[in-house]
Amino acid sequence: MAGLSGLAAAEQKVKPVDFNRDVRPILSDNCLYCHGPDEKHRKAKLRLDVRENATAVHGDVQPIKPKDVAGSDLWKRINSKDADEMMPPPDSNKKLLPEQVEMLRRWIVEGAEYKGHWAFEAPKKPELPAIKNKKWAKNEIDYFIAARLAEKKLKPEDEASKEKLIRRVTFDLTGLPPSLTEVNNFLKDKKAGAYERVVDRLLASPRYGEHQAQYWLDAVRYGDTHGLHLDNERSMWPYRDWVVKAFNENMPYDKFTLWQIAGDELPNATLDQKIASGYNRCNVSTSEGGAIDDEFYVRYAIDRTETTSEVWMGLTAGCAVCHDHKFDPISQKEFYSLYSFFNNCSAKAMDGNALLPPPTLKLVSAKDKMELAKIDEGIAPVKKEIEEALKTIKYKETGAKKTAMTEEEKEIVYVEDGFPKDTTAQKADGPDLQWVTATNGFVFSGEKAIKRTSAGLAQDFFQDSKQPMIVGKSNILFAYVYLDPKDPPKAIMLQYHTTDWNYRANWGDEEAIPFGAKGTPEKILKGKLPPTGQWVRLEVNTEDFKLKYPLRINGMAFVQFGGTVYWDKAGVVTKYKQEDLSPKSFSAWTTFSLGENGAGLPEEIARILKLKKQEKDEKDGSVLMKYYLQNIYEGSPAIFGPLHAKLEPLQKKRTEYENNIPSTLIMQEMDIPRPAFVLKRGQYDQPAEAVQPGVPHFLPPLPKTDKTNRVALAQWLVSTNHPLTARVVVNRYWQQFFGTGIVKTSQDFGSQGEWPSHPELLDWLACHFMENGWDVKAMHKLLVMSAAYRQDNKVTPENLQGDPENRFVSRGPRFRLDAEEIRDNALFVSGLLDEKMGGHSVKPYQPAGVWEAVGYTASNTAKFVQDHGDALYRRSLYTFWKRTAAPPSLVTFDAPSREKYCVRRERTDTPLQALVVMNDPQYVEAARHLGERMIMISNNEGDRLDYAFQLVTARHPSHSEKSVLKDLLNENLAKYSKDQAAAQKLISVGESPVNKEIKPSELAAYTMVASTLLNLDEVLNKN
Repeated sequence: MAGLSGLAAAEQKVKPVDFNRDVRPILSDNCLYCHGPDEKHRKAKLRLDVRENATAVHGDVQPIKPKDVAGSDLWKRINSKDADEMMPPPDSNKKLLPEQVEMLRRWIVEGAEYKGHWAFEAPKKPELPAIKNKKWAKNEIDYFIAARLAEKKLKPEDEASKEKLIRRVTFDLTGLPPSLTEVNNFLKDKKAGAYERVVDRLLASPRYGEHQAQYWLDAVRYGDTHGLHLDNERSMWPYRDWVVKAFNENMPYDKFTLWQIAGDELPNATLDQKIASGYNRCNVSTSEGGAIDDEFYVRYAIDRTETTSEVWMGLTAGCAVCHDHKFDPISQKEFYSLYSFFNNCSAKAMDGNALLPPPTLKLVSAKDKMELAKIDEGIAPVKKEIEEALKTIKYKETGAKKTAMTEEEKEIVYVEDGFPKDTTAQKADGPDLQWVTATNGFVFSGEKAIKRTSAGLAQDFFQDSKQPMIVGKSNILFAYVYLDPKDPPKAIMLQYHTTDWNYRANWGDEEAIPFGAKGTPEKILKGKLPPTGQWVRLEVNTEDFKLKYPLRINGMAFVQFGGTVYWDKAGVVTKYKQEDLSPKSFSAWTTFSLGENGAGLPEEIARILKLKKQEKDEKDGSVLMKYYLQNIYEGSPAIFGPLHAKLEPLQKKRTEYENNIPSTLIMQEMDIPRPAFVLKRGQYDQPAEAVQPGVPHFLPPLPKTDKTNRVALAQWLVSTNHPLTARVVVNRYWQQFFGTGIVKTSQDFGSQGEWPSHPELLDWLACHFMENGWDVKAMHKLLVMSAAYRQDNKVTPENLQGDPENRFVSRGPRFRLDAEEIRDNALFVSGLLDEKMGGHSVKPYQPAGVWEAVGYTASNTAKFVQDHGDALYRRSLYTFWKRTAAPPSLVTFDAPSREKYCVRRERTDTPLQALVVMNDPQYVEAARHLGERMIMISNNEGDRLDYAFQLVTARHPSHSEKSVLKDLLNENLAKYSKDQAAAQKLISVGESPVNKEIKPSELAAYTMVASTLLNLDEVLNKN
């Protein structure tokens, strides 16, 4: 914060120096970076944030000598002209202002009193201040506002007009404007309590939860995509819908906190509690090639820690990731103690950029359970038939292990001449792909299981018979091969087996290539081998092989001198590996193989196959055996084929139904907690001291509990002696309704934050909030019912001079609508808004190429595909949020990307904003529909203009305003009557049907008038 805050500067003439208000901001901004809490970075062992150290004698100097300016070294240094002595030093690029120097002088003269940082001390509910004009006050808030205005010799404004008031409060509570019916009903209601009845109606509206959710989703960085690398879609929208529901049901803020931070850890956690825990999964995530798991486990936990600290405590705790916080008393160790609460998520670091990376939750409703039960009633008897048929199968081992090889077998499994000897087993592309060498594992060839005895390197890969791999012209078969410079091969053969036995591709010396069985189709690719001493990729297009058959179970790709085969089909790489699945009663040679995600296999089979050998139990073996007997064992398909034909459509129906049941990401602890350490310089691979879950020392201790987990953390946050949580949230509510928080830096309640404009009011609100059960709707009602909120927002010379930013609330709030409100307002007044609640996010109009500019072609969000129909007109809350390219029309009006938490949006004014509301298809289409409404409401031109003006502003136009609108209408009627093509082009924007009963020229003219109304300053702002 540069210099004294405006508030402190305005008050220093009439009040004694207050350390927190007047001095701490100066020290924090100019001195504490080198003389603050960070011990490792501290210069001269001097702390200016601690009185004992600052007033102690250091060598032969005393930095601060209370009541003695001349004896204070600080005073000498801040007035020194010597570059070696002056403070702040010249290379800091900081310089104290004259009024700051004077403030420090006054402070020392008055005794250099220190205070603990106000925000770190528990709030105490103050008495209401005495005021003269008690009739003005509507509730307790107004006593604090009136007292402050009296100090500043300012007077409050009169109450705003009913039209202005209903528009203001309707936007603030629901994010939408009032309808004309609501406006006129309010104007007609002359009974006492009319305004309160409006407020109660709005708080009960389902629109309320949708609007309040917008601010929360900013804070918790909600998005519909992963946010990094491919930025694929992921299913988080059920969490968004839960937030809406929580606000509409007026969930107390303490419970709202507990469920999100630790809903999954609550005893017998409910569906909603688990959904709420999705807060912990809102962080950005990746699966980028080359990314390191351990690094991203750390990054995700840091993100959760920073977000929780910011959202609930208003602390910039992330500054302590690499070192002790330089301004607030948060040590690096304390940061990692907080971090350890969030370090045990069972989600994988590399989540595959999947739609539903585990842990996830399927949201099965009571209706879903009934429907699934009906389907299961049909499945049960067929499954019973299958079980009975299984009892009739007489299983017999078909594989035969051999210790010796025939010449033919040798020829099949390896090429003796030219193999690079002593090659060690290698891993390719991760730990899942283990190469098989002469001393490492079996080589499976058809029905033969032969122990490798000779030098050689080979690997084979089976394909599931239920999902045969169709090899076509676009496929490439390749292998990575090591060419030993000491013993290079003369030739290399790439060979794979199918039901037609084998196919080969050969490189190198043709004479050195041994041929297989008679009639073997093969392709000889002559040419020099690649350089030796490195792993090289050799490939052949499958068109060369002229395959007629798909690969099936017991057909396999077999690579000699290779190790890992990748089937690249239509640009999608599928990796195959050998699996040793053999339970005791299971044939040694029966080997399944699966792609990256178990593609083509039943989910349970794929799960078991992914288990390590030691992780498989007898039950797993039984499941595999049943699958084998039904699908692979000789003679079984004839028995089970008809039964499967009966079962599969029923299972398909069930699967399709289940797939339509939404799922979402949730939090889940690991069975064995991941240890947490202080990380040197924040580096994931530089662990130092081990830490346990804990909280910063300057805050209250954790509650006594049997288990120090996220439940304990959440309960600590909402304990009544916590100094920050209640203050932070009521400050954001004030910011929402008044434009600026009581603490302007709502994102920072630490030493670098700004002094509150009304500290006593902030504490009163915080205490009142906790005393009243953390009741959010009650707090919102209290704020909007206040006389301070209800003031007219006209700016007079007096309040502009004495309160330029309206921090003292000398007038009503006036600021631009949020991005979502601007778009939703246009849709609402035009009659286009579709108020369907919840569900999958939608993709309304946006400029071409935005996603393509940031996307990878492999991403499922690489190309924007616009929705159609009603989806185009849903509330902005439901717009699909791609975090690397957030909705452009919303970002233009300062919506955040949601890659990181945001508790305070900026408000900018740019020419691009005008271009959006005047030219974006959504707004042009809305203007056309508003024009249609104007025309259809009356045959009278004046009535039409009056109707539209009141619709968008809640008031009737003045005579001069109406005159301007008539001139604009006549001008456009004349223009479009002459240019029918232009008229048709204008009214054709958007997908909604055009009213054919209206002349194109007339509709175009009214569209332009409507566009002008939608662009009025009064319409784009809360007044």
